[in-house]
Amino acid sequence: MKSDEEHHWRDAARTEMHNFSRHGVYVEASEDQLQSWSPSTKRAFEKKRDEKGGLLKYKARAVVCGNQQKSKALNSGVKHSLETFALAARSATFKLLCAVGCISNLRVRQFDVDAAYLQGQFEGDDGEVHVRPPPGERFFDNRGVPVVWRLLKPLYGEADAGRIWHRTAKK
Repeated sequence: MKSDEEHHWRDAARTEMHNFSRHGVYVEASEDQLQSWSPSTKRAFEKKRDEKGGLLKYKARAVVCGNQQKSKALNSGVKHSLETFALAARSATFKLLCAVGCISNLRVRQFDVDAAYLQGQFEGDDGEVHVRPPPGERFFDNRGVPVVWRLLKPLYGEADAGRIWHRTAKK
């Protein structure tokens, strides 16, 4: 990562790892103890901007390559399918809520949940998910075996992450 903004991106990646620690997202496991294949992760970088286009912050996110999860599940004969799900309001529903708010003289507000997927909770039927850490976060155990992350909470990009977040948010 070579650019004039490199230190901003590194700080953003450190902030993401701090969020992982704060939310208890994973525990380390040795790759040689895995019973099955695990998908890789990568870093996704984004500049968050305000409504006028001004820079708010640099955002680095570790994301699971969910496409690898799905294709591996299909090719290995896994009996259950990885259900992908993203909760989103339809355009007509959003417009209706805004109209009701205007007619009723109510303030309509939106919000963003910080590190939303990291607050999701795996449950027994979700199974165990192991992923390879993103480049720059790869470690080895004392025997020189690569370390993988056993996820305790879903990450962005994981096939079931949206469904798990929605289930947690409903509680």
